Amino acid sequence: MSFPRRLFIYFLLLLIPIFYRWKWNDNTVFVSSDPEIKYYQVIHNLEGGPAEDCYFPAKDLGFDTSMIPFGYPWAFFLKDGNCVFQYPVLFSWIQKILITISSKKWITYIPILFFFFNFYLLDRILTRYEKRGFVILVAVLCIQCLTPIFLSALDYSELTLTNFFFLSAILSFLEFQEEKRFRYGVLLAVAIVFNFQLRPESTIALIFFLGIGFGLDPNKWKLTKNLIPYILLCLLVQIVFFYWNHQVYGHILGMRGLNTVTDMGSGAIQRNLIREWLADLWGNEFKIGIFKGYPILFLGLIVLCWERKSEIFPFLFSGLLFIFLLPILSPYRAGVDIFGMRYYESGIYLLMLGVFLSFAKREYTLLYFLILLPFLYFSYKSDSRAIKQWSSSAKLYHQIMKQIDSLEPDLIVQRGLSLSYLVGDSYIKYPQVAVYSNEDWEKVETILGNQKMKILYLQWEGNKLVNEEFPSTIWKEKFDINFELKPVVYKIQSKHSLAHFKGFLLEKQK
Repeated sequence: MSFPRRLFIYFLLLLIPIFYRWKWNDNTVFVSSDPEIKYYQVIHNLEGGPAEDCYFPAKDLGFDTSMIPFGYPWAFFLKDGNCVFQYPVLFSWIQKILITISSKKWITYIPILFFFFNFYLLDRILTRYEKRGFVILVAVLCIQCLTPIFLSALDYSELTLTNFFFLSAILSFLEFQEEKRFRYGVLLAVAIVFNFQLRPESTIALIFFLGIGFGLDPNKWKLTKNLIPYILLCLLVQIVFFYWNHQVYGHILGMRGLNTVTDMGSGAIQRNLIREWLADLWGNEFKIGIFKGYPILFLGLIVLCWERKSEIFPFLFSGLLFIFLLPILSPYRAGVDIFGMRYYESGIYLLMLGVFLSFAKREYTLLYFLILLPFLYFSYKSDSRAIKQWSSSAKLYHQIMKQIDSLEPDLIVQRGLSLSYLVGDSYIKYPQVAVYSNEDWEKVETILGNQKMKILYLQWEGNKLVNEEFPSTIWKEKFDINFELKPVVYKIQSKHSLAHFKGFLLEKQK
């Protein structure tokens, strides 16, 4: 099968995530939890503000950023008092470039665009080892669509962009080993730096692969000599980012680096390495576990046994090494149920590349691919499970958004931060603040002064958020908030039920 035909099939498969994103957006946008923060970053940037600064529309009403309805792990206050969002601004910058030549309505489709680019890069990598078009097609489809990697195309996040630079770095390194061309060296240098800026844990997998691949190269010293100019370029570009991060965040690794060092130094997050390792790989009451959810990854362990002296050994070994070590190397284990596997995608790419390239080398290739069928069934079930959960979340999300729109508030006040994961697009439409006591509420009334406002006050009784990822002090001070509202100047006009939230509509007393 020729490459143009394979590319056409990849495009057709792209219609699946496009359909779900269109369905979930429902004429607006569906963003909750982490994606909503990344959405606000690009909106703020498009409106002329710095992507790193906290987007806080309520400041136009006189509110201070101390009342922003977001906190750990999304919004942080630096020593100079500036409020910043955690996520990499490179994602926002690239989106801004793309949106300037299209439209804001396509923002949440941008990850799908890079997912398509990753089809192409993966195809190119496999083509270096395998020439049979049908075998390449099956391998690419299985890796992209029947592993946790597929979930990234459905989510609004920087993951597909991270994978784009990850695969670009692998491809350029493999090409440079064979042809010492300028374009491959430059692409390698830039891809490594951009990959690191987006997700540092992905760079760990890249280092494993490049290190093993370099160590096994018979002409490693000649390769080193040829790579020196591009290593210097990589360092130069990284130093520029280090400088920018230090100027903006006060730490060369940016907000994530600063947050990680602070938490680890203070002991705010207690680590249980064995329990975390087992939870990530085989699951617990909060997580599905990567091997349990996608048993196809077990094939990597089997294939490694007969590929120890093969040219594809670096793929297999670096992939497995990354997957088994990441729960220990990374200080954070965010993500609930099936959505806690995004950290592993770089390792999954490496491991599955090794598995399919190994199967393709076997004498009875078709037989080996038939062995995959039961494993692919479980992958399909896991993907379907995630889609069902997203569909259910989207339904709840739009229910809340429509109820808020029907009330047409001038200001939304949230009790604590337990509601912040489901603020969504309403944050763009209505100014919002958070309060943690009746004293804070009185401050709201004072700031509004003589302004006649319709205020929607939201609270969540006995919130069911998973609090294992929160430092205990932050959880008690910002999330576990249960005071009873006692308005002074304003009066409760009506009570409302917004999904599992309670709402009170208040207006100024005459």
